[in-house]
Amino acid sequence: MEILDNSDQFGMDQIEKKSFDNFFLGLFLSVLMTLIVMSLLAGRAFSFGNLEESLIKVYHSSNFPNYMIASLFPSMFVFFFFYKTERWQSAKGLIVSVLLSMVLIVI
Repeated sequence: MEILDNSDQFGMDQIEKKSFDNFFLGLFLSVLMTLIVMSLLAGRAFSFGNLEESLIKVYHSSNFPNYMIASLFPSMFVFFFFYKTERWQSAKGLIVSVLLSMVLIVI
């Protein structure tokens, strides 16, 4: 009796892992881009020298939701790139970071 390998028939063949396809890469890239764009938008209220105090000051400002939404746009553009190039793990990391950032707007 012969055993048949039907893995190709059901689409279960090995998927080749692409370069830069890492969950943590997407997560940290999104956090970094969000902080950089937030610092550019917030201007004088933000400094990397005293990061914690700057973030608290920006968080309590009335323009924080606008700054946060605008600072998430670069992450969404990179997500689209990762999605189109089938870098699924990096795309998942970006989405997790964006969702955690959106929680800050709601709180």
